[in-house]
Order: sequence, then structure tokens, then C-alpha cells
Amino acid sequence: MNLGRLLRRPMGIDNGNGPPRYPVKEALARVRRLIYRGNKRECSCCGGTFSLFLFSPYMSALCPNCLSTERYRLLCRYLRDETDFGSREVSLLDIAPTWSFQEFCRSYENVEYLSVDIASPLAMHLMDITDIDFNDSRFDRIICYHVLEHVDEDMKALRELCRVLKPGGWAIIQVPIAVEKTVERSELTEEEAENLLRFDDHRRAYGKDFAELLESAGFIVEVVPFVKRFTTEEIKRYGLDETEDLYLCRK
Repeated sequence: MNLGRLLRRPMGIDNGNGPPRYPVKEALARVRRLIYRGNKRECSCCGGTFSLFLFSPYMSALCPNCLSTERYRLLCRYLRDETDFGSREVSLLDIAPTWSFQEFCRSYENVEYLSVDIASPLAMHLMDITDIDFNDSRFDRIICYHVLEHVDEDMKALRELCRVLKPGGWAIIQVPIAVEKTVERSELTEEEAENLLRFDDHRRAYGKDFAELLESAGFIVEVVPFVKRFTTEEIKRYGLDETEDLYLCRK
């Protein structure tokens, strides 16, 4: 492994049954908290307040501390304000983990957190979500955030997510909504694909029929326009994604 790749790779330390710790990430976060200390912006993932959110040409505005993006701050705010998250013991499966959301979950002692990904070094288990190596009805909660657009067999993945969710449990499953009706990359011209699909590894453009796709996999779906509860000033302060409704999927 060359030096550049080594520096970019998060160096995790095993934390027993919990998610690994990343001392370098934690140290850099402490430095950024000092540099960007202030009270104009507030992160719903880590709870920190800052003078600004960081600009990134590839991602949304980043929290100086935990590096959360707008869509994850919306998720954490929803979990904290509108659900029983953390108030009782639950098992949670996080698909394609981010450090910011991992640390948010770590702050709740009652959350048994497990993460999986096909390749990410952040994941606690490496596996393909079209073939999840857990028993039926294993998890109380599932988070699958902007993952399915990268998966070839998305319906197979959705059926697997439904299989490992407990009856009475719920999942939040998000994708970018770009069109009226979901369309595969293979159905698009090169120009259409360039306009609709942000990245080369996006397999399809999801549409407003996404709730129907979730229902066909076995979920009971509620589309929650959570961000609309906030004022323009609050959206700016908390750095929330104002383009997304949340897809709450029950079993």
C-alpha cells in the first residue's frame, strides 16, 4: 500500500463488540473544534456548535467536528426528536457506515450498533447487502442511506433488509430522487445518464415511485417530510438537507 492510500485509510482500533475507534480522526476533530469554535452553526449528529460548516466540492457542507453532511444531520435530528432512539435497548444495522453516524450511535448506551459494507474499512463486517449474513428478524432498526443507487440488484437488497428486520421494527432507507419514475442506467442515453446520475457507479435514477418499490419488497412505508418543520433560518443553522423526505419503512 502506498503512503497516500495509507494516510487516507482510517486506522481503527478494535473496541470489543462495539464499533472501532479511530484515534487520528478523533485528534483531528479536536483540532477542528478549536479552529472553528463559535455558535452560528449547530450539528445534530455530534451536538457541537461552530462558526461555520466546511465547504467541500464533492459533498454537502461538513461539520467541522464529526464531518457529517446535511443529509446525516437531518437523519440524526429526526432520530433524536421524533423517535424512541436510544430510550430503550435496540439493535441497529447500519449499511455503508460513516464515522459521523457511527459516533452518533456510540453516544447512546442502549443502541447495539452493527455496521456492514461490501468493502469499507469503517464497516464492522464485510458483506454484500444482497446476501446479508444475519438471521431473519435480527434487527430492531436499520439505516440504509444513499446506498441502493450503487447496488446492481437493488430489489434483492431490499428484500434482504426486510428479512433481517424484526416485525414491529423500522428502517430508514434513502436514495437520491431525481425523476418521476425510476429508470435504470441501461435505459438512458449517455447524455441522459450524465445529467441524471451524479457518479459513474450509480446504477439508476430513482423516482417518486420509490415508496412503491419499498412496498413491493415487503415494507409498510410512510414518507415523512420532516425538514419542512424547520424555518429557513433553522435549516441554515443546523445545516439540514432541505431536498429530502424521509422514507420510514416498517415491518
